[in-house]
Amino acid sequence: MKNEEHYNAWIENKRQIDIRENFTDEVMNKIYQYERDKRRPLFNSQRLIELISAHRFVKAGLVTAGAVTGVVRIMFVIYTFLAC
Repeated sequence: MKNEEHYNAWIENKRQIDIRENFTDEVMNKIYQYERDKRRPLFNSQRLIELISAHRFVKAGLVTAGAVTGVVRIMFVIYTFLAC
């Protein structure tokens, strides 16, 4: 019986708490605002892939840059071996 009295007293105390009418709306608005205001990462790889895929000249430029880098690297290796 004593436990039941404590439980009933706890329920009575809980009923006396005053909660504003729009409390849940305010909480949900804060959550939505938090999600909306999250900082976006500085580097978005998916966006970069979409940008490269959408433009023909960007793809050609990247392939050319890769080819030039490869040729320069080969020339550097050959120069290093021949200089010794």
